Amino acid sequence: MTTQVAAREGRPGLPDGAYEGAPDHLRGPLIRWLEKLYTITPDILTPQMDEAGLERLATLIRIDLRGTDGYGMLSGILAWIGEDSERLLDAIHYSLQIPTRMTKRWEELEILLAYGGSIWTATGKGLQRRVHATALEAFDTVVAVADNASDHLARAWTGAYGRNPHPASAWHHSINAVEASLRRVVCPDNPTATLSQIIDELRTGLWRLEVRGRARDYAIDPLIKMLELVWPDPNRLDTTSSELPTSREEARAVVQLAVAIVQWGRDGQIVNR
Repeated sequence: MTTQVAAREGRPGLPDGAYEGAPDHLRGPLIRWLEKLYTITPDILTPQMDEAGLERLATLIRIDLRGTDGYGMLSGILAWIGEDSERLLDAIHYSLQIPTRMTKRWEELEILLAYGGSIWTATGKGLQRRVHATALEAFDTVVAVADNASDHLARAWTGAYGRNPHPASAWHHSINAVEASLRRVVCPDNPTATLSQIIDELRTGLWRLEVRGRARDYAIDPLIKMLELVWPDPNRLDTTSSELPTSREEARAVVQLAVAIVQWGRDGQIVNR
């Protein structure tokens, strides 16, 4: 977002940044955002605090607030955070997800993170790794449809880009999303068709992809190759296998493929000859 803010004439542009933690220029604004979230009435002497919300947060981050109330509860959480950037981001991440009395101004938080060059973006479901706007728009468009494929894609996205990434989960749910989408198109009579069975059906020569391709023959082969990048799931192979664990980068690539394939299935790009 800093690239959208023009520098003064004759001055260098703002640094884009890619901060993993909470650098000094972001730390103060983030703590103030956290304080505002849990402060109902900002009174200097006796501020009214969202004690239920603070107790939920304390329970999540495993700290004992016994013997404190009101602002003392927030002070205990801030003491736990201390100078630790990861703890600060964790407290914000969980605060975005739990019930609170005050409205979560996560859009305001997102502006702070973006202007400050953070790799984290604020969402209504917590902090997620920042991705290119085009990729995020494609994902948002796909999951706007309420169905099983969207549910799995949302889990895959969290596994790939969430605060606590889980590459194996991202891959697993990407496969489930593609299966849920394509089995209705390719194997409508088999509601439990696996991706392997879907690929086998596409190889029968009875299918075409409504993208003409270099040979202008609308071949289904490019889609099959994309599906073969997703299947089989290396995380479900025999544990004696010498394969390396799935990396975050590899899982993200699989999720992006799944987003495109699910959209093609919905848009009618995969048709019977």
